[in-house]
Amino acid sequence: MNESNPRSRSPYLLALAERVLVFDGAMGTSIDTFHLTAEDYGGAATEGCRDYLVVTRPDVIGQIHTSFLEAGSDVVETCTFQATRLRLAEWGLAERTLEINRCGAEVARRACEAQTAKDGRPRFVAGSVGPTGKLPSSSDPELSNITFDELVTLFEEQAQALIVGSVDLLLIETSQDILEVKAAIVGCKQAIAAANRPIALQVQVTLDPSGRMLLGTDVASALTTIEAMNVDVVGLNCSTGPEHMREPVSYLTSHTNLPVSCLPNAGLPLNVDGEAVYPLEPEAMAQALRDFVLNLGVRVVGGCCGSRPAHIRQIAQAVRKEGN
Repeated sequence: MNESNPRSRSPYLLALAERVLVFDGAMGTSIDTFHLTAEDYGGAATEGCRDYLVVTRPDVIGQIHTSFLEAGSDVVETCTFQATRLRLAEWGLAERTLEINRCGAEVARRACEAQTAKDGRPRFVAGSVGPTGKLPSSSDPELSNITFDELVTLFEEQAQALIVGSVDLLLIETSQDILEVKAAIVGCKQAIAAANRPIALQVQVTLDPSGRMLLGTDVASALTTIEAMNVDVVGLNCSTGPEHMREPVSYLTSHTNLPVSCLPNAGLPLNVDGEAVYPLEPEAMAQALRDFVLNLGVRVVGGCCGSRPAHIRQIAQAVRKEGN
């Protein structure tokens, strides 16, 4: 642990120094099980904006957090993956950016506190910071028409509201453009610097089955960029199941002293009658991640798309078999 870094005093990082930590599973997959209507989303204009549910149906989001906590999660992610001002503007919700992120953090915090009150084990809230939908490195002018400074401002605003809502760490995740990753890190670190308590910073990129980000950045280049920006945890999430993550995860754990996270999908999605179906069953996913922990040195595990409480229960049991 880097004692010169004030973030090293984060309760999340202190816990991570002692044991492997288990994240939750898929928020979107869980929301779909509730079969919500336009009314649940606050009306037709905002239907489909899952992040807005922290305002319109906090009970639903709270139930989802609780389901993963009861399954064994140490950490739950806020339902704020698309909650930058830029993304929320697509639903006419830009002016509610601060409210939505703060509420998202508060809903997760209440669920964690309730679970901790039951069993005494500390739980942590990760403020989910997803991509903006822009690709600043792209040659496509419709995707790259945003400046680095504009991105920094967007991410800093979201991060500030998540911190107000009492997150323990900021999680930059499902990142596909390394330039946007850099902007997100700068924005989050600026928000952390202004906070009155230590907040950890975890960064996860997304690789396709060939081992590259959307615009071609490989895991080695991604690590070089991210590690140089003084983050606390680095890792991978989404896009594939664990079977396609072994090689890049092995690269990360053998080339950095930072804790490494791995939150895969429940397998590569299959198109079944127009819907994405994730085929990897809980036991198989748990055994793959247990292997990553025991043999590759991964310190943070959990699930992304398609992963249900059943996956997290098996993962938590598997990685704790060795006393982690």
